[in-house]
Amino acid sequence: MSPLFRRRKKSRDKSAPLSPDDVSLKLGLLRAADLFQDLDDSQMDHVQKITVMTQCQRGRLVYSPGEQAEVLFLLKKGRVNLYRITPEGKRLITAVADPGTLFGNMAFTGSSMAENFAEAQEDSLVCVMSRHDLEMLIREYPSVGIRLVDNLSTRMRELEDRLEEGLLRDMRSRVAATLLRLYEHHGSKEIAITHQELADSLGTYRETVSHTLGQLQDEGCVRLGRARIEIRDAAALAELVDKDVSAAKSP
Repeated sequence: MSPLFRRRKKSRDKSAPLSPDDVSLKLGLLRAADLFQDLDDSQMDHVQKITVMTQCQRGRLVYSPGEQAEVLFLLKKGRVNLYRITPEGKRLITAVADPGTLFGNMAFTGSSMAENFAEAQEDSLVCVMSRHDLEMLIREYPSVGIRLVDNLSTRMRELEDRLEEGLLRDMRSRVAATLLRLYEHHGSKEIAITHQELADSLGTYRETVSHTLGQLQDEGCVRLGRARIEIRDAAALAELVDKDVSAAKSP
């Protein structure tokens, strides 16, 4: 059972009532989630009573392989890396959870963490829901189920994009495709990511990614900063990807 889930159960059984200020803060955080945006005030009050927010310090494991409990996490603040360890012992980031992202291990939502770790990349705030909690919310408030389907559809599209990126042959185009996806996802030309994190998401070495980014910077496509990559010419990055896709389709 996830340590956060154990802590959540203990908190729900024994914690003192929240102060009005704490309730207001918690409601504000929950309202920011797409999952609950169709609920009215009384319904949101119900939601906040059956959920518990948990602080996770940077570097803390939120979930690890072998956990048995069906549990779903909703990230409210911070960032969480979802990754697995390859047979060669390399760390492969499969997704980066930003605020509003759902992740965890729950069969009926299509979310599986069987072989994955979830680690707080920075100090984070997480809402933990058991299968019972989520099933009850969906039964009482069908709009939550609709929003959940929308969220899972978005996740599926992202996984398809990553699969296509993995089929690209040239490292420059793979890096370009990943940067463009992050640009589209975050809506900002400045992407907060380190060379190591980018390498982990591509399943390659940091030195390879750093060399490739240096080439892209020399070509005016990006500008490198401290744990930041600014996209300077998105059209040029897209052209790199398109050329590689066309080459892959050629006989």
